[in-house]
Amino acid sequence: MTDIIQTRSAPSYIESFIQENKEQLFEIYEGGLKAYGVGCVGMNCSESDNKMDVFFMNKEIMNNMMDSESSDKLLSSINNRRLFFVKDIDLNSVFLIYL
Repeated sequence: MTDIIQTRSAPSYIESFIQENKEQLFEIYEGGLKAYGVGCVGMNCSESDNKMDVFFMNKEIMNNMMDSESSDKLLSSINNRRLFFVKDIDLNSVFLIYL
């Protein structure tokens, strides 16, 4: 079973990366929406490896990471915001960031 812990902020290195690269991340997001119609920006990161992989997660990718009902619920929660699905490998955690 997975524990869900709510937090008001992601680790500082994730927040810094998003702030410093916001324009490029928004371009990836908009390009993905144009190509697929629905989805979010995915990020796999590791502070210890200094790694941040960024990609667009379309519905198919999201369904491979979670069940279809969960991805539908997640996508319906966006409400005209941009969703960033950040998987921190070091912390074995996922952060959902809405901008």
